[in-house]
Amino acid sequence: MQKLRARVWGSVLALVLAVGLAGCGGGGGDSGGTPAADLNATGFWENPLNGATAAGNMTQTGGNVTAYLLLPPMGMGNLIGTMNGYHMDFTMAWDSGSSESGTGNFVFVNNSVDKLVFQGNLPSVGDFEISWRGPSFEEHDPAGVPLSYTPPAPTW
Repeated sequence: MQKLRARVWGSVLALVLAVGLAGCGGGGGDSGGTPAADLNATGFWENPLNGATAAGNMTQTGGNVTAYLLLPPMGMGNLIGTMNGYHMDFTMAWDSGSSESGTGNFVFVNNSVDKLVFQGNLPSVGDFEISWRGPSFEEHDPAGVPLSYTPPAPTW
């Protein structure tokens, strides 16, 4: 009788585990939202903001975006976002320990420097805009333009 009970509980446990994994995507990974087909947010981003400079690196994986950004006057923080089309909902976890939610949109523009812009909003920062500047800090455009940050940004 105990062996039968153990087999039944083992079968029930295996079934519950299988259903749970299937509900979570089964280990295949969730790509988050659905970005617009021509949108690639990965790279180095920068623009003036609140009398200083906003900057940082973004990485897009499917419909998920992660970034470590300097957004004056708040400072540095980790962004985690989900894209739907050109729209992104995100959470900003500041190095100071606080966090907040924000939203924004990626916009393509027709000029030689700002080809892709993210226009966002955070309660502590207000409206902000950062532009894609290249694949990395070392390979940003316009090349050779000195970058200065207040407060000082870490070296990427």
